[in-house]
Amino acid sequence: MVIALKSYERGSFIRFFLIYTSVFMLMFIALASLYYFQERQRLFKEKRVEVMLAFNECKRINSLLQNEEICEMQSSRPDMSKTTETLLYTSLLTLIFTLGAGFILARISLKPVRDSVERMDSFINGIVHDINTPLSIVKLNAQSIARRLDDEKLIAKNRRIIQASEHIENLEEQLLFTLKIHHYELQKKKFDLFSKLQERQGYWNDLKTNINVNVIGERISVNADEIALLRMIDNVVINAIKYSKQDQNVTIELRGNELKVVDRGEGIKNPKMVFEKYYRESTKVDGLGLGLFLVYQIAIMHKVKININSQLGNGTTFSFDISSITH
Repeated sequence: MVIALKSYERGSFIRFFLIYTSVFMLMFIALASLYYFQERQRLFKEKRVEVMLAFNECKRINSLLQNEEICEMQSSRPDMSKTTETLLYTSLLTLIFTLGAGFILARISLKPVRDSVERMDSFINGIVHDINTPLSIVKLNAQSIARRLDDEKLIAKNRRIIQASEHIENLEEQLLFTLKIHHYELQKKKFDLFSKLQERQGYWNDLKTNINVNVIGERISVNADEIALLRMIDNVVINAIKYSKQDQNVTIELRGNELKVVDRGEGIKNPKMVFEKYYRESTKVDGLGLGLFLVYQIAIMHKVKININSQLGNGTTFSFDISSITH
């Protein structure tokens, strides 16, 4: 049975295979070269002895015939064709063996990693589902209570309970999406992206007080996986809200083939690292380090290009080239 490799396994498999094959082939080339030159030296010596014996015999015959010009000794090279042919055949067989052995060993070396990851995925999946039921009860009761409250302080406290519940729900969704991202199949359909962004605007504005999220631009129809694409945008916007300064706006702009998310936050120190799994710019802000990892994976699946323009202290702009899903 052929088991498809996940993306992280594919990278490890290729690295192991290349390292093993390269090291083995370098060792073989070194040994083959040593064998070739030793064999060449041996044949040279044998040829010299053979020529010297023939020359001495020739001289003896010359002396008997009293004619010194019948024979003369000339330098000659030994015939290396057989040795070269042997080395070529050996090299070909060694290459075939090395590739086969490398492939098998690489697959074997990945098995403990695969088993460990699968156990971890199963463990996380179980925890998420166990948390989901009590969390839903808390959120539903908080929403029910909110409709009956008239005290401003209690309303504010109740709102924080609902926001905290939604934050945990978002973390759950991140975890579950991460577990299935490597074998996720896109369910593409056409929909109005601008309308979806406007629908999410209220949710984003409720996430953090004194941070206003603006959605501007034009109506654009896209052909994409709605759940995955909105998850991608959600993660970038939520990240922008988290790191934004008080009383600053987050702007989402959709025009033509470009989607921009602009914030006036702290900026990103290492833009090249933000898409790494579990990477976090700051431990002061809640999160798992999965949000932007998922953004990158979903963008790859949709062939959407991402550009980050960030200045420390002045904010960050995420630009998405969505031409691949607008046509």
